[in-house]
Amino acid sequence: MDSHAGEQQRNMPGPEAGQPLRMVPEVGEHADADGVLRTYVDPGATLTRAPTARKAIDRFMRARSQDLKTDRIDLREVDSAEGAATLRVRYQQFHHDLPIVGATVQAVADVKQAAVIQVDHTAEIDVADAPDPGTAQPLDAVRKSALAPFQGDFESAGVIRDELVYLRDTARPPLPETDYPTASIALLKKGRKPDGALHLVHDLLVETTGPFEHFRVVMDAVSGKLLWLALAGKYVTAGLRVFMPDPVTESDDATVHGGSSTATLDASCRNVQTEVAPAVGGRFRLDGDWIRCTDWDTPAFPQPEETSPDFSYQPYPADRAFLSANAYYWLDSFARYLRSLGNTTLNTNMVKVEVDAQAYDGADQSEWHGTLTPPRIRFGEGGAPDAGDLGVIAHEYAHGVFDWLGAQHGGSGSYEHSVCDALPAIYRDRFNPNGHRRTETFPFDNNATDQWSTERRLDLTERFDDPAFNGFGVNLRNSMLGTALWRCYLGMGGDSPDPAVRIAAADAINRTMLEMLLIVPEDSSTAARHAVSMARGCITADSALTGGLYSKVMDEAFVSQGLWAPRPVDVYIGDNPADLGTVPSSAPFWTSPDIWVRNNDISTGDNPELGHEPPINNRPNYLYVRVHNRGTQAAASGAFQVEAFRCDPGTGMLWSTHFQPLGTLVINQPIPAGGSVRVGPFVWTPQIVDHECLVAVVHGAPDPAVTATLNGPVPHGHLIRFDNNVAQRNVAPQLAAPGGKTHMTITLRGGLARTTGSWHLDATALPDDTQVSIRTLSRITHDAELTGLTVTEAGSVRSTLEMPGGGTAVVDGFTLDPDDRVAADIVIDFSHHAEHLRLYPFVATQYQDGLIAGRMTIQITAVKELEDFFFGNPRSGELHISTCPHWPRLGAGSKVPFLRAEDALARGYNGCAYCQPALNTG
Repeated sequence: MDSHAGEQQRNMPGPEAGQPLRMVPEVGEHADADGVLRTYVDPGATLTRAPTARKAIDRFMRARSQDLKTDRIDLREVDSAEGAATLRVRYQQFHHDLPIVGATVQAVADVKQAAVIQVDHTAEIDVADAPDPGTAQPLDAVRKSALAPFQGDFESAGVIRDELVYLRDTARPPLPETDYPTASIALLKKGRKPDGALHLVHDLLVETTGPFEHFRVVMDAVSGKLLWLALAGKYVTAGLRVFMPDPVTESDDATVHGGSSTATLDASCRNVQTEVAPAVGGRFRLDGDWIRCTDWDTPAFPQPEETSPDFSYQPYPADRAFLSANAYYWLDSFARYLRSLGNTTLNTNMVKVEVDAQAYDGADQSEWHGTLTPPRIRFGEGGAPDAGDLGVIAHEYAHGVFDWLGAQHGGSGSYEHSVCDALPAIYRDRFNPNGHRRTETFPFDNNATDQWSTERRLDLTERFDDPAFNGFGVNLRNSMLGTALWRCYLGMGGDSPDPAVRIAAADAINRTMLEMLLIVPEDSSTAARHAVSMARGCITADSALTGGLYSKVMDEAFVSQGLWAPRPVDVYIGDNPADLGTVPSSAPFWTSPDIWVRNNDISTGDNPELGHEPPINNRPNYLYVRVHNRGTQAAASGAFQVEAFRCDPGTGMLWSTHFQPLGTLVINQPIPAGGSVRVGPFVWTPQIVDHECLVAVVHGAPDPAVTATLNGPVPHGHLIRFDNNVAQRNVAPQLAAPGGKTHMTITLRGGLARTTGSWHLDATALPDDTQVSIRTLSRITHDAELTGLTVTEAGSVRSTLEMPGGGTAVVDGFTLDPDDRVAADIVIDFSHHAEHLRLYPFVATQYQDGLIAGRMTIQITAVKELEDFFFGNPRSGELHISTCPHWPRLGAGSKVPFLRAEDALARGYNGCAYCQPALNTG
């Protein structure tokens, strides 16, 4: 592979060095009258560069602190956020440990260019006029004045939040042109004129009833006077009662239908919250940013209005208003979810949709009307009401996605329905923790009583290359492509028992489908070529979004559905002994039999085919890789190369950030179809005691490895499972005698940005008389929530935790900075009840912001029959066998087993003068 693959492609400046590119007006630096640098604009990313975006910001803030005058003030980082291509870091100014409202510095960097592109500085350099916090009156002293403006116009008012802050009084919130339904202009004018001073204030949130509203009220904490008040927000939080996600899915009972008893249907209901507009005329309605319920189609049914933001009803048919609340909640939630996927075109073109949940003259039918302004959806009440099924609700809205993306694919008569079925089903899966009826697109609407189709599902076995394809109807063809998209989701992580992994997989495939609709040419046919075009578009979209991380998974799914034939040359390195190249591979993915180590070179007469030997530290070892070809054609000599890498043990490992290359070898022989070749050796000198993570990658133009095209760092576990060109082997598993101790160090790694994480420890496979001790930095454990763990030592720098075997434990809520590394030393005091040579796994899983960042398994093999083993005494450094005269005096903790004396000697042990004199060096 290109040795420069990891380098950044830099934007090039013009012939005038040091000048920013004028891509927008006002580029460059701008200072105020006092010489304070207030704005910095470099959209071309040519001036302030660093190895990473985070480092670019950090370096800018340090290097320019005198120009910003931030070296004179208390400035603290409070927020960082990464978009599709940018990193934003926000700093808040404090004075006397209190925040100054509006006094911030915001720095933005281009992630790929690793360069600062914009800085905006509004912090207060001169705070000499700031009152001392000791002069502030308590809230109780100013409460009456704060609530006085609301007397007479509201039934009640109360303070629900108070924050003591500093605020520079220079302006007032803008006033509306006319009165708001819940706030008159006269009310919003109350307060004092701005005086420009830095005030110490109680920043209050006041809630009123009769009518309901939230107001921001700013009170001078020293004088107790009202400075100003304003509406706190545009929309109000409302309570609703809805199906979660629908009665059939929740109950796993296909006989539940629209005519089932209220009690049966209510069992699937949950109380939820969402946003609606403020009350108009004292009435709240189901009206928000993206959805408005309105009665625009027959039969007539007035949409619900309430005097408080509570739309909790008995389920249909007991109360037809329930359908409006259910449709509103799920449409609003789905719209917000789609916007979170970051498709700029969709987010720009999306508009509010009017919805009639009791429509279509009571027919069992629903429809998207994109030709109306605004667009509208109508749901029929026939059979099971369509507005009661999340699958139907989101399906109709997904038709709007096609309109907003300018992608016409035949509507209901072609493969547009494939996406409209698959995307909502994948979204719905996150609300289905029990995994009921996952592949049914409309479980409630298409229940056993009212069933209208046996084809609208996502688990079909029919293929696009079936001889009978030309006789397949449109619904079957749509569901075949939908099934392939569902297979993609499963392969990308949707088959995981971990909800966070499933959600990440859903986001990835749904983001890919949206991007695909911008790539694929419009087509309204039902021919297989149209489905093939959309499938290829998904892989192209993934290449643009991730650099092809999921391309092999999607290729496997589309091949399985018969959209195209398998690639003729398909090389792979097995991830575990049962792996035959399937993508994704199954766990464990770190036990590749096709990566192995020999202690001696082949030139010494060593036979590499004798299999793996534990590596010996501080001397050359010899790494081999076996490459298979499961294709139908031979791979030509010289068409592929193999790269080998190593990594320190730990979790949160990122490819390629945490991996060091061991070398590259070209395969100078053909790889026959169905055959394999051995590649190596790679000469390697290990230095990590007891554990190494080895990775091998085979790459060539006929079957490229994902590593050749990735856009950036990715969790290494994704890479291993999602590309059969890549494999991993963790070498030197642990041996332990009953009552002995196994030592291991695991490194917790930070991600690309600051993260809040958790560490899950699974000792369920260990006998319950095993004791596990974890010693790590106190900053990891001090503020974290501990479950299943006992703190046995709490130091200022390092702390020790313990957990028993047979259970699980969690350290939740610790923070890691980007590229942070925290070592955790683990000692497993092994069971006396263990079975001889049985493998006992101890699994450590790291999460970052709710997503798996890495998982590591310590494999402990119990040793109870002693004759074939050597035993090291870590206290004396001596190596013994069980017939040694000193054996009876050795405690369980002084018997570390080794299969070979060489392994013990490589770890610093010296032969006992009595039982191992040949290995004793004095």
